[in-house]
Amino acid sequence: MSFLKTIYSGAFNYRPAGITQTISEGLCIIDIVRYDNGIHCVMMTEDTKNKGISITGASDRIATQIYAAFLKNTPQDRIIWLEHTPASRTHKARIDLVQFQYHAKSASFTNPQWKSFLESRRITPPEFLKNYGYILKELCNAQMIFAVEDRKNHYWRVWAAAEGFFIISSNRAAKITGEMLDAPGVVETLKNNRKFFDSDMDIEERFTTALMKGFLNKGL
Repeated sequence: MSFLKTIYSGAFNYRPAGITQTISEGLCIIDIVRYDNGIHCVMMTEDTKNKGISITGASDRIATQIYAAFLKNTPQDRIIWLEHTPASRTHKARIDLVQFQYHAKSASFTNPQWKSFLESRRITPPEFLKNYGYILKELCNAQMIFAVEDRKNHYWRVWAAAEGFFIISSNRAAKITGEMLDAPGVVETLKNNRKFFDSDMDIEERFTTALMKGFLNKGL
């Protein structure tokens, strides 16, 4: 049995609030999957054919309309929202985690907040949702506890979830396992990638310090 099921993958037309004759209906590509632990993940991708408001400018309305069309019986706290900006000649492809405030009475989403999640030369949504499923299915309860850049300004981030820790990095040469880790496993992974960091940076100590602050301040 597959650990994910595709709910929908394809074009999605969205309506800006208070439609007027001068505002075009928007167009984006969405991918919706359900993981084996019941977590749903929605990826919204900007479409080059879109003549309306960008998905960034209308993300709350898009989320509300997607929820009504595909996920209305799904608890909102069991949904991960992602925004995908495809690569261009001026920037890499990127994935942002989008968090909303949910209003149960109107079943609507407002006040989007973006957190950078991943950058790459190219991102294919279905492959990303599958390959990073072990991370995405844990994100509802995960917290980013450590962030650092290496010598070439690639980011490295450690997230803490109920089942353990996971590491993501924009460094394509990074040696990162595709599974959850315990704290010693994170330290060992950072140690194995030490060559990417400044020689005077004690990367393991910095992570350990951040981890302890997380325990003390957030009750991890």
